[in-house]
Amino acid sequence: MTIEEAVRRLRLFGIPPAGDGTKEVRDVLAHILAGGALSLSDMQSARDVVEHLRSKDPGVYLFLAAMCLSLKDGNTFLRIGKGADLLKKAGHMEDGHDAKHNTSVDECWVKYAQAAGDVLAKGDGQLVTCTDVAKDEKGWFFERVWDSVKAVSDRLSEMAGEGDFGELPEEIVRKSVLFNGKDGQYSLNGEQQQAVRTVGKRRFTVVTGGPGTGKTTVVCAILRALMESKVVTAEDVALVAPTGRAGQRMGESIHDQCEAAVGMPAEIKSQIKEMSGATIHTTLGGFPPNWKYTKENQLPYKLVIVDESSMVDVHLMKALLDALPDQCRLVLLGDKDQLPSVEAGAVLGDVVANYDERTVVELKESNRFKGALADCARAVNGGDKALFEKSAKVLPVAGEVWTESLSSEDDENVNRVFHYDIGESVKPDACRKLLLEWVRNYGLLHVPADAAKGTARAEGLLIGAAKSVGTDNSVFKDGTKTDEVAALFTQLNQSRILTVVREGPFGAVGINDLVITERFGGRRPANPLSKVGVPVIVTRNTRERNLWNGDIGVTVRGPDGMTVLFPRGKKVAVCPVGLLPEHELAYAMTVHKSQGSEFGNVMVVLPDDKEHPLLNRQIVYTGITRAKKRAVLVGTRAALDTALKRKVERDTGIKRH
Repeated sequence: MTIEEAVRRLRLFGIPPAGDGTKEVRDVLAHILAGGALSLSDMQSARDVVEHLRSKDPGVYLFLAAMCLSLKDGNTFLRIGKGADLLKKAGHMEDGHDAKHNTSVDECWVKYAQAAGDVLAKGDGQLVTCTDVAKDEKGWFFERVWDSVKAVSDRLSEMAGEGDFGELPEEIVRKSVLFNGKDGQYSLNGEQQQAVRTVGKRRFTVVTGGPGTGKTTVVCAILRALMESKVVTAEDVALVAPTGRAGQRMGESIHDQCEAAVGMPAEIKSQIKEMSGATIHTTLGGFPPNWKYTKENQLPYKLVIVDESSMVDVHLMKALLDALPDQCRLVLLGDKDQLPSVEAGAVLGDVVANYDERTVVELKESNRFKGALADCARAVNGGDKALFEKSAKVLPVAGEVWTESLSSEDDENVNRVFHYDIGESVKPDACRKLLLEWVRNYGLLHVPADAAKGTARAEGLLIGAAKSVGTDNSVFKDGTKTDEVAALFTQLNQSRILTVVREGPFGAVGINDLVITERFGGRRPANPLSKVGVPVIVTRNTRERNLWNGDIGVTVRGPDGMTVLFPRGKKVAVCPVGLLPEHELAYAMTVHKSQGSEFGNVMVVLPDDKEHPLLNRQIVYTGITRAKKRAVLVGTRAALDTALKRKVERDTGIKRH
């Protein structure tokens, strides 16, 4: 949409009304509308608010536009002094683009919008009912967000300030932190033991750490220590996460750690292994605002453990805190450096920044994430591009791409990071060739016989493993994970392509189309799940089928036709293709959807737009830390530079009183 067309549409709908500053305000709004940051529907909603107020002030439109832009950026409020910058960015009127409009936007904000915001927000925080705007010393909040921020701040401060429950018996703690490893018996490190002791005596605890720092191992030790001390029973515990897949994986990981626990009483082990993770929504019973469990009807638990808490937004956290009964312990687990929640807020990051070591235990020693991967993660968090320049491999303009860097040897000690630099002159065919080489290399597609030199890799390891699950396999009778199914899931998790964006040639949808078309001999199939060995991701929770948003499975041929198998610890969820809930192909998936998952080898594909708003350190960090062995970054040097320069820092307002 051109600026002229945007002006025409705004004038057609009377946005803004005639008054002092109408032309200047409309010009700024037209740039924002043409830039796509706000839609005409957003503008019409603002018009409805203004009409309800019977206001003739054009500045209200500009103020509400800035509020909406701030909220869409994940902030819980519009910080004083940022309004004009948000408007300029949304309208592509930043420095160097349109010096003429820089001045007009700054003047418009001060002269019209800021004054309108101050009028709307009453001094006591109670606002004109229709606009629901509150203001504190930092800036303006929509009232619903204000309520959530204040409630979360107040409740967490209250919980952190309460007196200790008392120390757990030291003998029980010492036993609970012993586990069997590959090299024999070991004890949890000092940080991990401190986490167990802190949860034992505090009502509110945060356990944060990067990949491989043993957060779920700590949870197993916490459960054992509290249950052996008779502080809680199995019925008193809720294991929750923001997504179904994260909840499921949390339960599976804790069950695995139970097997490694030294001397865990059989009864407690049995009870812990019966526990399962659930979504926060499921635990609270419903969807907002119609929760089953609320302040008036609180949860029946004494311990609630929230995994992947970096993904929990401020509104969902408020709902959970409202439903916690007095004396219930709350434990937040997560990686503070991962992507924040999709919706407003950054609760975990705020808590880690605002609370001291009495509440926050940071696990720094990683048992798995070492070597080049760990160096890469540190470089991303620090915005240091030197490591990537050292490992960069410039993708040829056309022709062959490297194969040695994509070695698929199953050496657990291999740990590598590469950056494929896509230059401006690189042809799309070279990029597609690299992507297809990746999926072939890790056995997701057939490999030409001459390239595979007659080995089993010609079949495609995932495809071959899927064919090994015969129609008479017992998995179809009782959901038991047989050896053949276990081997299939191992191949399924060998690799994944992760994308920053969903659409376009560098997005998950486009890459999945590329791979499935190759699988079907160059044509896009009407039914992509008509062949075995096709990875699938569920996109909607479906309790009746025990399938959850984020579950990744793979197609096999069952006794009644094509079927998808999903891992469930020692069991398997079996679903005929015809009964699958909403789903997508999973050769590639977005980084956002990958949170809470781990894969042997990961390729992170950056968008070709070097100014894409999703490019930031957290998304690159989250992508590469899904890998256990190798991470490959694919993108232009300019896109990588942009990502390393940007760090998502949200204005959230959550603080400790």
